[in-house]
Amino acid sequence: MSSHSPIFGLYCLPSGASAACTPVSFPLLSVRVSARLTDLSAQVTLVQTYLNATAPEVPTSTEARYAFPVPARAVVHSFTMIRADGTRVVGRVQEKRAARKTYDSAVQRGKQAGILEQSTPDVFRVSVGNIPPNEEVRIELVYATELTEDEENDSVRFHVPMHIGARYGAAPAELGGFGSQNVPSHGVFLEMITHIESTSPISKIGSPSHTVSTELGPDPALPNASQLPFSHYARVSLSSDAQLQKDFVLTVKSAGLDAPRCVAETRDGEVAMGLTFVPRFVLPPVARQEYIFLVDRSGSMDGQRMVAARKALVVMLRSLPHRDSSSLFNIASFGSDCTLLWPQGSRAYNQETLEQATEHVDSMRATYGGTEIRYALQTCFAKRQSDRPTSIFMLTDGDAWDLAGVLELVKGTVNEHPVRVFVLGIGDAVSTAMCEGIARVGNGACMFVGESETKFTGKVARLLKAAKTPVIGDVHVDWGSTVVSDEAEEEFELLECPPAPQTKRSAKLNVFDCDVDVLESDDSPAPPPSLEINLPPIPSAQQSPFKIRSLLPGVRCTVYAILQSSQIPPKVALRGSTTDGATIELPVDVTASCLGTTALHAISARKIIQDLEDGQHGLARDGDPDLLTRTVNAAIVRLGTKYGIASSQTSFVAVDETIESVDANEVETFEEGLNSLRTLASASASSAPSAGVHMPASAAPPPPMLIAAPPPPPRAPPPGSVAPSSSSESDDTDGTGSDAGSHTALPVDDAEESDDDMGFGVFDGGTPPPHVDSDPLVEPDPLEALARLQSFDGAFSAQVLDLAFMHLTVDRAGLRALLSLPAGLKDEDVLLATVLAMAYLSSQLGGDVERECWEDMYSKAHDYVCDALGWQSAQLMASQAKAVDVFG
Repeated sequence: MSSHSPIFGLYCLPSGASAACTPVSFPLLSVRVSARLTDLSAQVTLVQTYLNATAPEVPTSTEARYAFPVPARAVVHSFTMIRADGTRVVGRVQEKRAARKTYDSAVQRGKQAGILEQSTPDVFRVSVGNIPPNEEVRIELVYATELTEDEENDSVRFHVPMHIGARYGAAPAELGGFGSQNVPSHGVFLEMITHIESTSPISKIGSPSHTVSTELGPDPALPNASQLPFSHYARVSLSSDAQLQKDFVLTVKSAGLDAPRCVAETRDGEVAMGLTFVPRFVLPPVARQEYIFLVDRSGSMDGQRMVAARKALVVMLRSLPHRDSSSLFNIASFGSDCTLLWPQGSRAYNQETLEQATEHVDSMRATYGGTEIRYALQTCFAKRQSDRPTSIFMLTDGDAWDLAGVLELVKGTVNEHPVRVFVLGIGDAVSTAMCEGIARVGNGACMFVGESETKFTGKVARLLKAAKTPVIGDVHVDWGSTVVSDEAEEEFELLECPPAPQTKRSAKLNVFDCDVDVLESDDSPAPPPSLEINLPPIPSAQQSPFKIRSLLPGVRCTVYAILQSSQIPPKVALRGSTTDGATIELPVDVTASCLGTTALHAISARKIIQDLEDGQHGLARDGDPDLLTRTVNAAIVRLGTKYGIASSQTSFVAVDETIESVDANEVETFEEGLNSLRTLASASASSAPSAGVHMPASAAPPPPMLIAAPPPPPRAPPPGSVAPSSSSESDDTDGTGSDAGSHTALPVDDAEESDDDMGFGVFDGGTPPPHVDSDPLVEPDPLEALARLQSFDGAFSAQVLDLAFMHLTVDRAGLRALLSLPAGLKDEDVLLATVLAMAYLSSQLGGDVERECWEDMYSKAHDYVCDALGWQSAQLMASQAKAVDVFG
């Protein structure tokens, strides 16, 4: 642990201070968030106001910093400093070393300046220099982001990170312990307004994280508001005089969001395009596959996160293929260590192993310490069966800093072996960069579950269905007249521009100059600079993903492209073929964007950069690896500067040249103070102190809006309910939202994080509350209760007949007569229970539980009954229809 306390807020060190001294804090006064959601993307403007509350006579360092999070799939494309008098200092993008040099030089000259740099794909840091005493400064960031999938295919999720959750391991050294600290506010601290526009009517809006206010219809301020379709627009607001303790999540459901669509945006003679849809198809499942469930049991998974992981496992285990004995499975638990349920390797899927696995799942607690994700994956890769494909399902909050090492491990393994990695990210402060990155390079898929969500089995079912589907790797997009090809780049030889010839010195060199002090001289020659990279010309079409590795049913597929053409093609087409020879042809009409923004160009460029960082590109790989690295970095710089986005190789820098330079005496301590600041950052990162960020949330929306009602008290467990012996979940909001225009129960989750690690916050408020070891014990919902009573072969236990929530109107004898089962059956009660369970799944779960949540359980039950009775599907359907009438 560090010897000093965690540091929050925009702050700097007293001039000449050591790393152990108390920093001077610049309090965060207010936060304003404005977002515009259009179908599947969003543009977010974040404005944070800080105050340099130090007295003029208090000498301080001239640099202050803080860190802030954005979703990993987002791209920052604007950075502006706003002075107290309203002066806007707009940042420009430079190569990261050049940007840092520009910033340092400006601060040394006494100019007010700011720089925005990427630390990880989902964590950026801002440094501000020369904020005058008693002056406010506002930092305005604009980023564009994709919206993620929600529980249903036609529902999307908008996620605004409010803090960087605790992450295990050493943080990037430049971050230190930077977060945010506020002072008591006398007014509204946080204001958030989200404008929603949809091409089809909005049917549901909700927030599983916070209480929000919702207004339907277009913004009255729009000049043509009266002509716009009322049901296609909405506004959601949240206000608070305190900071938020967890990330903000908003879900929007609108018809047709899963249908194929392609949007185009023009800029400077180029066209950026985004093609997206949720695939719907059925292929025979992969034969002879191994399934490994890798469960994060580190301290940060305590409470609701562990409950969510157990529930997901219960459903997934019942959905594994059973028709042959070649399906193998295992369960691994990890934290600081990694252990396996069966250390010798995976076992065949049968009733005995299913019961052992369920008992093991029910005993799971978050007691494994830290979060060593790379070691856990290494263990699973080493223990996998080499004679068959392996799908690994990772359930984690992703709270670790070792992103590059983890992605490199997964990428290398997947390239050499038939392995896919799927991720279920759990929690309100989950690392989107870690979870999405593992799934991306692991040829899998990623879904997210909030801590207060109780209905997420649809996401789990989609992940498992995707894993059971064979890989469809021969897929490409025809972007109209331009087809993406990597041949040109593959044939391009990596070259360095030769250095300029050196001129000969005409003067004599005095090799013994008495005026030179060799101990103080700084005229020693610098190391020779890297040769300039000769980049290949920009291809006619740049696409991301560079190669579409697979289509997965139920998992959104999105492909971006930037075309070197001013003409928008009227139609694009997705084409390909399956391994058994079936062809794929999906034409999609192109719609031109009317928003007038360049967000699509920014997102497309960010995705192409991501491919370059992942090693997915057409550059030749033979020869000098250092030259390849520098060529990739140069390509990233070209994209970042061209499209004005922050990245691993580019930064925003803003310098206010209107401020007169201060006296040299006032900045002479710059280097001393800055070095102390960086020393402190390194010390903080190496020791990784615990600094989770948590704040009480409150909502004070305006009265005219539709305000979500508080959540109802927990229900008492009904008699006859089937609950696990040592596993359950809280009766919290389901997280699926409310019908648009109706009340919603949206509670605030109090789960805390317990890793002994480092956390930063954009909106943190001082010392977090003491951790409470919580493991709520309440009844499972009907779907989970039924899942626990299903055998590996699809049969349901006779205990189904005693479940209280079914409210049966007949006894067993009446049910037997109603279903007309043959006489003298050996397992009559089991067959009755199975038909009854099928009827309940198909008719009683309600519209908020999507079919794919239970269809694998239902399909296995269907096969079991037909095999046991020799029935055809029609006979079973008729019997099931009669069973529907017995529910009260």
